[in-house]
Amino acid sequence: MFHPNIILLVLLTAIKVCLVQVSNYNPYSLYLQTSMVAETTVQTNKNCFCVPYWQCKEDFVGLVDDGADIMDIRVYEEETQEDESEECTGDFDVCCQVQCGKLGSISNSSLIGDTLAYRIVSDGANPSNAANFGEFPWMLGLLQNRAYKCGASLIHPKVAITAAHCVAQGGVFKVRAGEFDWANQQEPLPHQDRLTQKIIIHPHYHPPSLSNDIALLILNQEFKLTENIGVVCLPPQAPKGSQPTIDKACIASGWGKNSYQNGAYQTTLKKVELPVVPQQQCLHSLRTARLGPHFQLHPSFMCAGGKHNKDTCKGDGGSPLVCPVDDSNEHFEQVGIVSWGLTCGLRNTPGVYVNVAMFIDWIDKQLISLNLDTFIYKL
Repeated sequence: MFHPNIILLVLLTAIKVCLVQVSNYNPYSLYLQTSMVAETTVQTNKNCFCVPYWQCKEDFVGLVDDGADIMDIRVYEEETQEDESEECTGDFDVCCQVQCGKLGSISNSSLIGDTLAYRIVSDGANPSNAANFGEFPWMLGLLQNRAYKCGASLIHPKVAITAAHCVAQGGVFKVRAGEFDWANQQEPLPHQDRLTQKIIIHPHYHPPSLSNDIALLILNQEFKLTENIGVVCLPPQAPKGSQPTIDKACIASGWGKNSYQNGAYQTTLKKVELPVVPQQQCLHSLRTARLGPHFQLHPSFMCAGGKHNKDTCKGDGGSPLVCPVDDSNEHFEQVGIVSWGLTCGLRNTPGVYVNVAMFIDWIDKQLISLNLDTFIYKL
């Protein structure tokens, strides 16, 4: 007779082997995009993080909705594929894929109980513009010399994107993820801080006109992905000179001023729904409002807004404009970065945003040069 402990050990080993084999199977592998830049090799989608199998969905793509604390992301490199089953060391750990562009679904009462119930109270003038805690897990704040400067967004645990004008003066920035209320130290889940290790400004950024107003922030350490910290999806590369045609309402988020002249910076994260405005319509509006008949809008820009008292404003620079990928609103992709505008919230005067889809190839090239995965922000 075998000793009961030996039988138990054999069963646990068999379960682990089965779980690893299942977790390595990707049901969407036939539909994954490949990316080739210059002479680099084709990447495969190996972005996943190790969690107990009960915290991962049945198809091993994304966490279950009530999983609050997950381990650090693991990025597998092609030369270590044969050993990737050894990356998850726990007996019941599986490799769970990162899902980009998922809105947060945190239940405050389930996290902190009834005695410390966390309520979001917005301003009385427009209660619908208050974001929920963790609703936009990719939202970042940039700080320099202990002062808030701009917004940004997380596209990889170690990479953020923002407007070039926010970081063009150089220096080291603190990047904060998971923040909601800057004045509250007792939020349901903690924020995380990282420092910029490298700032990559687009080589064709032109400060006087703000054309190509985009920059990548390479962080000194990866963010730990949790329910209030995640990555946003990016759209496919757009043909040169093309503009997004989106008929759904998009969402901008940030801590900027709530009014141009007498407004105050917001301590809690706000959101606003904005329509994407066609390029020619936007150009006509900007010319009519102030810029004159000879003004030309650079093709690196797109426009959104133009509704009375619904706009981004000073302090929102670098913040993301995201749109639902499909009618299910299950995933959102970042189509814009807040860049500039004339006056906040004026009717028929849209805000101007970086057209993110024009820069996907450039973003991919920078990440591949740093040996960082690019599939994490692609659907």
